[in-house]
Amino acid sequence: MLGKLFKYDMKALSRVLVPLHIAAAALALVACVCGFVGYSAGEIWTGTSAAAGVSEAVAVAMLVALAFSMLGIFSATIATIVVIIHRFYKNLFTDEGYLTLTLPVTANQIMLSKVLAGLLWLLIDALVVLGSALAVSLAATGFVNASINDTLPYWMLRAAGGSVFGGSSAWASALSGAVSAATQGAMTLLVAYAAFTLGAVLASRHKVAAGIGLYLAISWVIGLAGAVVNVSVASGIAFGGTGPYASTAAAMATTGLGWAGSLCVAAACYALCVYLLDRKVNLA
Repeated sequence: MLGKLFKYDMKALSRVLVPLHIAAAALALVACVCGFVGYSAGEIWTGTSAAAGVSEAVAVAMLVALAFSMLGIFSATIATIVVIIHRFYKNLFTDEGYLTLTLPVTANQIMLSKVLAGLLWLLIDALVVLGSALAVSLAATGFVNASINDTLPYWMLRAAGGSVFGGSSAWASALSGAVSAATQGAMTLLVAYAAFTLGAVLASRHKVAAGIGLYLAISWVIGLAGAVVNVSVASGIAFGGTGPYASTAAAMATTGLGWAGSLCVAAACYALCVYLLDRKVNLA
């Protein structure tokens, strides 16, 4: 039965998300063309001042078009998260919920299907967005002399948590960032599920507003707790006399704690959702 639930969840999500990501891929193609034309404008048009002026105008126009195209591509991630959460809420806490919650399945199977479908689409979205960013990065450098350190996905992954290795290993930094992004993505999804489930249980009206408010409140508490733990651990290591490797040790410790913390929060939210669906949800 879990397989059937997962199939229907994926089918419902794909009706919206497949066209969305096709559009994102089309925008990536536009961005690649803009990036390559902008690069070529700076390389080819030289000589007279008139030609230089044309080159500059073309480069600026292509840069603006590329920026708007990339904004559209990155917006696909936000849209993906919204669609996944909307599917979760609609399928469980609207009229559809009367059917879903009376199926001969357990609350655990329902939640597992939602989580697997959501995580799979988040993975697909990440591959599309990172692949698009990589293609645009290569096009903007004329497809020559490009290394991983020069690409947008590399800096995106470093920003997500891959700076623990500094500049010593580009691939290690990318891998570390990917793990951080994966754990944070799983936590974000489960926190949203838990918040909207709590909103449906606690609020008699305005359940969506309650879910949004709870999500913001829970996220704030998690962020604050994470910051306090990271600062405490990093400070303890930095002042613990570990020598020249203190900063590296602190970065590795806080990164590892971030991964573990994200997974623990995700697991707790999953357990809470299963409990509430099984014992507390009342659609009347």
